[in-house]
Amino acid sequence: METRKEKTKRIFGQILEPFALGLLALLFILPAITVINLTPITNELKKLNVLGVTTQGDVVINLVGGSHEIFTEEILNKIDDEGYDYSVRLNKRGADSYSKPILKIENRTEEAAKIFFFGQTLTNTNSTISMIIDKEHFMIQNSKGETFDNEIEILPGQNITLFLALENLSGVQFSEIFDLSIKIR
Repeated sequence: METRKEKTKRIFGQILEPFALGLLALLFILPAITVINLTPITNELKKLNVLGVTTQGDVVINLVGGSHEIFTEEILNKIDDEGYDYSVRLNKRGADSYSKPILKIENRTEEAAKIFFFGQTLTNTNSTISMIIDKEHFMIQNSKGETFDNEIEILPGQNITLFLALENLSGVQFSEIFDLSIKIR
């Protein structure tokens, strides 16, 4: 027959042994997990697009901004190294001509750059939409809704301001979105 001391020892052994094994496992597992989490990640970092930071050999396109009654909610997104997307809401308007500076383009490269433009609205409101660069007009969408591709050349070191011009022969009673795709070559 077991003595009371042996019985107590056996019960404590049955209860404490699993806890002791668990603590022993944690003693080895936790440091291993910590070392794995502290190992540096050696993946290639993506290019950072920080506002105001560019390299010298770029064609830089910036949003002019500002407020206008007809041209609102302007957005300029860089799609990749050669492509941008400009979007603007054209609010309801009367029969008239409107224009606003939308983009500043600077060629910081050592050679001429070609820039291609293509734009359109989803609905035809009988509006003529064009770009104005140095008093020269480039038709983007005519009053029938037909769109046109345009190409301009920017010389090294040249800065230009691109105006968006809108002309209506009759009033438009709703707003619409105009998208402009820009490719640099």
